[in-house]
Amino acid sequence: MNDRRIWKIERQFLLGTLVCAVLLIVGYLSLVSTVWGHQLDDDGLLARKLLNWRIIRLDSDILDLVNEAALLAAAIALLIVATVRRCILVGVISVAGFGSAVIGAEMLKHALPWRALVWKDFLLESWFQRNTYPSGHATIGTSLVLSSLLVSSSRWRPWLAVAGGSVSSTFATGVLFAGWHRPSDAIGALAWSGLCMSVAAACAIRLRGRPKPVTADPARAVFAGLALAIVVVAATWLIAALGPPEYSHGDQPFFMLTALMIVGAFSLIAWYAWQLRAVDWVGPAH
Repeated sequence: MNDRRIWKIERQFLLGTLVCAVLLIVGYLSLVSTVWGHQLDDDGLLARKLLNWRIIRLDSDILDLVNEAALLAAAIALLIVATVRRCILVGVISVAGFGSAVIGAEMLKHALPWRALVWKDFLLESWFQRNTYPSGHATIGTSLVLSSLLVSSSRWRPWLAVAGGSVSSTFATGVLFAGWHRPSDAIGALAWSGLCMSVAAACAIRLRGRPKPVTADPARAVFAGLALAIVVVAATWLIAALGPPEYSHGDQPFFMLTALMIVGAFSLIAWYAWQLRAVDWVGPAH
């Protein structure tokens, strides 16, 4: 019985891996490799200039915190948490998944070609006129959150998912707001992070997964509130795109793509935490 429960959870993550892989490919083929995708992407990026300069500066400052020392510190922190919780192997797997996501994003940037397809492509800064899919910073923020959920206690995962969704969406929208990446790059980073960390979760469950009874807990209430937050955030951006007179019709892609990033980030983190709700890494063998 327990073996079937563990296998069911592992299968969900394998399915999640497949879905994220499809989304990564579809995002590249639709937004990076088509004329209409470039038009949507360029409109989304160029319209960011409507933002208040304080928002742009804040996002730039947050992104500047990411460096090699910060990545090393994050990896060490994951291993420390795993050691304290007596699941060192899971910590190693989470760090491996995190590292694979970060390194893989840089490799994909060089492997996936980009070329100008519409006239607005030539309005972009020089660093946009080369391969940038997926965003490395958005990958770092999202995969680190997923790694943290993997090594954390099942008791805290629903609550950490709320904070984690905020962190992931901040990095995803931040690379756009700061002008570091196109919207497609951030969306691709969410899919790539989900792919790598779903593989890590499946491996951890296969090697060290222990079934945990699903009792009455705040998870359902948390995710119900989270779903409502997603709807409110998305509706706010879309209303803003249609409402204020200073925003023209051509600026709507910015708000639509930003809403997609926010919904995507929160949904990915919530799904990941929800799948892990019935599994932990310590306890009696199954």
